[in-house]
Order: sequence, then C-alpha cells, then structure tokens
Amino acid sequence: MNVLDNEKYFRPSKLPVLNNNEEINELINNYYDNKFNDISIPMKFINSPENTILNYFSLLREAANPVNGKYIGCGSLGDGDKPYKIAYNLFDDEYKAKISFKKYKDSFSNIFHISLIKFREVPSDNDDIKYFYEIEAIQALENNVASFTYYYGFIELSKIKNEYKISNINITPENYLCAPYHGWVYDAESKVQIEYGDWCKFIKEMNKTEVNGYIKNLYFLGNDNKNYKIQFYTLTNDYDVEVAQYIQDSNGKWKRVKLNPEDCLKNKND
Repeated sequence: MNVLDNEKYFRPSKLPVLNNNEEINELINNYYDNKFNDISIPMKFINSPENTILNYFSLLREAANPVNGKYIGCGSLGDGDKPYKIAYNLFDDEYKAKISFKKYKDSFSNIFHISLIKFREVPSDNDDIKYFYEIEAIQALENNVASFTYYYGFIELSKIKNEYKISNINITPENYLCAPYHGWVYDAESKVQIEYGDWCKFIKEMNKTEVNGYIKNLYFLGNDNKNYKIQFYTLTNDYDVEVAQYIQDSNGKWKRVKLNPEDCLKNKND
C-alpha cells in the first residue's frame, strides 16, 4: 500500500496536506541519537518563513507521544518521539527560554498525525513575521477511542541573519457547538455589522463580500466616506476568524489600519 492509499485512513478532510516535505527525514536520520540540545538545523530548512513553517509541521506529522491508556494505534506510530527534539530547534533562543523541551514535548501527548491544511501570512503588530495556520490531528481519548480534531492559531518568526526561526506560537482548539447556539461572533457578516456598525457607528453603507477559498473580505463605506475592508479566514468548522482591517487610500490602495471595536463598546458602557 503506498502513501496515497494511506491518506483515506489518516484523515477525513479533502484539503491537501501541506506539510509533506520528505527531506526532513535527513534531519531525523542525522540526529536520531542526539539530545535536544545537541542539534543544529541546516540553513536550507529555515531559509524562508514558508520553509521554516512547512518543515516544522513536516517534522511533527509523523511524531507520536502516546500516553498509557490512551493508545490509538497497533504497534509503533510513525517516527515516535524523535522528531520533537528536532522541531524544538526551529525555535529561536528567546522562545526556548520560555518553554522547556519537556513542556514542549508533553504538549503533544495523545495528539498524532498532524496535517497542516492552511497557512498564510497576516499583518504583524511587531517586527516579527506572522502567519495564520490550521491543522488537523488525530487525538486519543479514553479506552483506545480516537477522534479527528482541528486547531488554528498564529506563528511568529524572527529573522536571524539569513535564517528564520519561530519566536512564538499560539493554538486554539476548534469548537463545533458555540456558533449554533451563540452564533453572531463567528459569522463575518454579522460580526462586522454588529461590531463596526452597532458598536462603533463606523458604517454608512455595507458593500460587497468577496470569498476566495478560505479568505473572506467584507467591504463597507464608512461614515467618514472612506472605504474599509475587513479580512477573515474561514476555519474547517466554518467559523470566520478576523485577521486584519484595511482602509483604501486616495490612490485606491489598501493600507492596514488597526481598529478595535471592543474600545467602542467600552466607551459606550462608560
């Protein structure tokens, strides 16, 4: 059975797997017996933000850290725990100082076969480079039961000479019951109309909505007679996550602007 045949067993999603760089086997073979603090990542694996992210998740894809009583396989799983010590070394020194290798490895307990299904650069609030990402994983539960789970978050990278290393990662599990019962904040159109309209009184007229894959752009004419674009990314659970706001300048170009509707609500309640 070849790799393509195996995909139907590993994952239900039809989105293509992005973290499939087989060159990371070179790292696993070279550092198989090394300790986590005796590993140096060659530049070719971290010479761009995209390469760093893809190789980081490619390492994690076949990694496994099972816990007794929640084992979901039949025999060994992938590359075992060997890839974690290599992936940890894609962090910069400051981030390593914040999270120990043990804590890092333990964070993957019972989470297996991670597939990167979305990633895209987003505006950053500091000098680091920032990316949105979404992953699909198999997660072990009690009594050898497992389920598919989805997570999303943001990765920041710092440039050190000509290398890019991870300076921060946050991750959020996706929920499937919040929107059906408490829906508006997870729907882009409702969120813009309520937060930018009702709370902030920014909106003079709602304009078009553009959808390109998982990217959703909402446009409105502001009460200052300027055009605004609010950008969202749609997750696998169909929740819309706001990632950026833009204003159109006199030349028709979109420039990033930082708007925080929470400030409007706070001022309204004061």
